[in-house]
Amino acid sequence: MKLYIDWNVLNGIKNGRFEELEKIIRQSEKFIIIYSTSHISDIASSYSDDKVNTEIQSDLEFLSEITQDLCIFNNGKDIVIQHNEPFHLFENEIDSKNLMNDFSFDKIFSSISNNDKDTELIDPIKTSLKSFPLDNIFKDAFENPQSADFMNVMFPGLKENPTMEGFFDSMGKMLENINEKEGYKDLKNPFKNLNINQGKLNDPNNNPFEVLKETYIKLGVESPLEKDYMDEKHAPKWFNDLSSAYINLDMHGFYSDKVKVTDKEKNTFKNTTQDAFHTAFASSCDIYITNDKKNYQKAKAVYQKKDIFTHVLKPEEFIKFYHENIEKKDFTTSWNKFTDALRLGNFYDVTGNPNNFYHVHFSNFYYFGYFNRIYIFNSDTDKNSYTLMFGKELPTNCLGVFYKEIKEMVKIIVDYLGTDNNDRGYFDESEIDENNHWCGRVWDFKESRYRLVQDKRYFQFYYHFSIAEKDQ
Repeated sequence: MKLYIDWNVLNGIKNGRFEELEKIIRQSEKFIIIYSTSHISDIASSYSDDKVNTEIQSDLEFLSEITQDLCIFNNGKDIVIQHNEPFHLFENEIDSKNLMNDFSFDKIFSSISNNDKDTELIDPIKTSLKSFPLDNIFKDAFENPQSADFMNVMFPGLKENPTMEGFFDSMGKMLENINEKEGYKDLKNPFKNLNINQGKLNDPNNNPFEVLKETYIKLGVESPLEKDYMDEKHAPKWFNDLSSAYINLDMHGFYSDKVKVTDKEKNTFKNTTQDAFHTAFASSCDIYITNDKKNYQKAKAVYQKKDIFTHVLKPEEFIKFYHENIEKKDFTTSWNKFTDALRLGNFYDVTGNPNNFYHVHFSNFYYFGYFNRIYIFNSDTDKNSYTLMFGKELPTNCLGVFYKEIKEMVKIIVDYLGTDNNDRGYFDESEIDENNHWCGRVWDFKESRYRLVQDKRYFQFYYHFSIAEKDQ
């Protein structure tokens, strides 16, 4: 089972808080903990060239140890999970941060002019672009009373210098304002004019997306939160959709983040952006653990809107969830849980056809430590022959299943049923063929059969049995 844990919680574990939580998540046979480049950004936020950063070294060592360097990140086009040392990513983060400091037209060209020969080639291009005028759409926006204030906030200084040089210089000032100063407040200001009912918006009984949709309908325009993010050049659509929805909620005032920069604290647009990325990255995992109240609310709202199958839990909620649904996972407990669900009628008829029996049970309980769905259906050719199938609803943006995730599940089943027909027992990675496929297990008994199989990235446990007509 994959866990994604925000840095506040991980840092708390590192410093001796959340003792019970740490004891639970460090069960490597049950959990895989994944970190992301947003964790690196969180740690790097306290970095300074003017001091010894011993705490950062300690943070990176802890992150490396507890995640075994398993990282999810954007490689420029896709979201991938690979082993990657946090120290390497931290160096990249600092290099990027230095590149963006004092970002301007001149800095762009100085960064690509490494020698006199380069300068000779680049200077004519630089001179030509420097005074190149921008499209009139910018001029019109600055002159329009409805958009002028917003444009001055977004592009400071561009009105006075509407050229390519002015554009890049204003971009640098804008990035500094929102990521290093309190400029994000100014970006939020136009949304205050929408007269959104903040009490209604933040009411836990309401869907914030519906509240905002109603607000925009009254204004006679379509809500920007109802539009999908279409750009897929630098990240998958799902990642951009989740990040965009999260930031939009914050900008409209839904559990909006505090914006404040002092000598003791720094909360800017960058914090909100990284929390949006955390939320998007976490959708590839089974559970997202966060103790940031505002991130918790926005993540839950976004997941509900986008139909994301990832549990968002506070530390204390995860502990309770673990004890109720994950801790006791032996064969007998799982089978008894199944019979209880069957007895209580917690199965749903999928087809509605009395001649075709096909029922499904959805559960928060992880049967045999892995499965959370149960299907019962009869054979097309023999209506007295039934199949019980345990399956798993994977995280919506699952990037694959590690064989480590099924190892304990196989052990639980083998401990109860014994070795299979081919005298195979516990999972062994040597059984995986060149197509990354696992051979599975088959157990035949007198009147029934059990099968444990892999179907691409899905693993299923089958129980085949027959029912005499008099027993139906």
